[in-house]
Amino acid sequence: MANYRRTTQAAYALLVILTVWLISPAMAVNGDPEVAKQAWPMIENGALLIDVRTKEEFDAGHIEGAINIPYQETNALIKAIGTDKQRPVVVYCRSGKRAGKAKAELDKHGYTHIFNATGYEALKVTGAASTLIVPAGDD
Repeated sequence: MANYRRTTQAAYALLVILTVWLISPAMAVNGDPEVAKQAWPMIENGALLIDVRTKEEFDAGHIEGAINIPYQETNALIKAIGTDKQRPVVVYCRSGKRAGKAKAELDKHGYTHIFNATGYEALKVTGAASTLIVPAGDD
């Protein structure tokens, strides 16, 4: 009976591991489309759009009009935004994590209208049909 219990527990553990392994790519949507959808009206109304990914990621494709400043370069972000602490700014990265870090740093410096649009892929799938996504080499 104890042997059966161990076998059953091992089978359940394997099932859980396999399930997590299979659904994790689906969960890695690279951003939240519902949140990204909220960014488009801001972008269309002239918000400064900042891609906080690496230069290599940016060069591989980005939203038209975005400027590239890696998230950890707080002084460069502040310089790009300027002195208007209420200037609308939309930041994005791959998943929203780095954009969240950039937003948190900018919040600490008193900026009040920074929106984390989460990920590039989420922005791509929620953008208007006329929105140009700039692939590598088209700049």
